[in-house]
Amino acid sequence: MKQMNEGQLLKALSFPKATQIIRTLPYNQMENKLTAAQKKVISKYVVSRGIRILAAIQTSNTNIEGFESETERFDSIIFLSVHVNDLGKSTQIYKVFMSIMPNPLVILFFDKTLTKWVFATHQKKKDGFLESNVLYEVQEIVTLQQVEECLNFENLNKTNLKTFYESWIERLLQLELQSRYSIYTPVSLQNNLLEKLVIMDAKINDYVKQAKKETQLNKRIELQQAANKVKLAKHALIEKEQGNGK
Repeated sequence: MKQMNEGQLLKALSFPKATQIIRTLPYNQMENKLTAAQKKVISKYVVSRGIRILAAIQTSNTNIEGFESETERFDSIIFLSVHVNDLGKSTQIYKVFMSIMPNPLVILFFDKTLTKWVFATHQKKKDGFLESNVLYEVQEIVTLQQVEECLNFENLNKTNLKTFYESWIERLLQLELQSRYSIYTPVSLQNNLLEKLVIMDAKINDYVKQAKKETQLNKRIELQQAANKVKLAKHALIEKEQGNGK
């Protein structure tokens, strides 16, 4: 994906014209806010002139109420696209952006062929900026075409900017759940089925790797049995949820 058609993307997602910005964010506007280590990350992994502001979602251009609590602040959500040469560094780059921007971020990372979405829950810091808490990565298996077909601004929860942001995350995680496990159940951040299955997959892989390295037969069998136990639990969970919401 050498060049993203940003206008087409925003139109497909039904973003109101008033929210759309679509312009390059010059690196020199950020540079003096970055540490030497952060500058290194950006210069190494972000393509030159590859940072674009796509949209800003706030009360003044959407009539969606803001939200603030002791720990969180949602007065404007900034939607960026970032052209990178290594999607594996997306979360690292996201943390750099979040450390210098006072708003919750949605970043669509892309390289020559694939995309990855990153979101975060956050905590307010004393200096007025936000610190990422839990990061949510929507894996490359979810294509931009799928997102354009299945995500719509109008269908997100507009109670306030916090619910809007969280429903955006949930909708994309639901697409990943569908792509990876053929499950159509809606994803909730409070009860994240996708996360449960991903953790199970990681456990299975870990047991299998350990079993391959194990020289003692009885320990190898124990590890294989442990992997099989998780596989059965995963299969039961998928079977229970499969087809729901389809």
